Amino acid sequence: CKEEIEHIDTNQNTDTNINTDTEEETKQQQLFKYINSSNPGHDAVDDVLNALSLYKRGPMLHTYGNHELYNLSRIDIANKLGIPFVKEPCGDLVGYYTQKSPCNNLRFVILDSYDISVMGRCPNTSIKRKKAEALLSQHNPNFPEVENSPQGLDGVQKRYVAFNGAIDNPQLEWLRCTLKEAKKNNEKVIILSHQPIIPESSGDVCLMWNYNDVLDILREYKDIVAAAFAGHAHKGGYRRDKESGIHFRVFEAVLESKDPVKTYAFVDYHHDRLVIRGCGDCEGATYDLDHLSFNPKL
Repeated sequence: CKEEIEHIDTNQNTDTNINTDTEEETKQQQLFKYINSSNPGHDAVDDVLNALSLYKRGPMLHTYGNHELYNLSRIDIANKLGIPFVKEPCGDLVGYYTQKSPCNNLRFVILDSYDISVMGRCPNTSIKRKKAEALLSQHNPNFPEVENSPQGLDGVQKRYVAFNGAIDNPQLEWLRCTLKEAKKNNEKVIILSHQPIIPESSGDVCLMWNYNDVLDILREYKDIVAAAFAGHAHKGGYRRDKESGIHFRVFEAVLESKDPVKTYAFVDYHHDRLVIRGCGDCEGATYDLDHLSFNPKL
């Protein structure tokens, strides 16, 4: 299980990777040929990136989710999407980072909600996978036989299914330090993650396993965190946290829209509000920022 420290260069000719001395193809040769000739996951990501390549006005920030992990290794995701994965001391790769906006006093913080996960983690050596298996075994009696089933679970307990994940302690500490630094620099922050962070912003089955740990940190910095944007729950949703005032928006998935409907959104950041300009099946909205302790004009 070396997928996170070694990867196949799919741009290389297969003849340089395998022994072709014998006429009969080995299973390894067949596998290399398949990987090099056809990978639907790679092709789909390439198609999306090709469409997005028309955008030239600033950096493009990506997070990743379960559907990427169904098709790609974290190495592949890093190479294609430019996510700066880091190898933690435990040996597992995790992809979280921060980016200051070209606008003044605005920072994006991108979380890896598949930090602790069974997906894409080596079943024999990954410490984070073992943590994920322990959580699923403790909270979901359907695991491992029917690992994605919430049957028999109630409320937010439904989140303990294998297509979700959690954020481990090193990333939680990084998040706290990043928000502390942002506050020191008089910056506002927008959080980006694949999975929703707060209950009732979407279906319970899509929540991050340890959403409460993340939410506690965001509430500590409620005076600078404007909003948290997520996906994962295809029908979308919204909730404003009563305790902090932070807006939690789950954006509707484009794949749920039938042609010719095109679903996407623009987010306009003003000094006193966020404006969601929804297109297609994405719902538009305006969210005031009166919970922030300062409102510098951007």
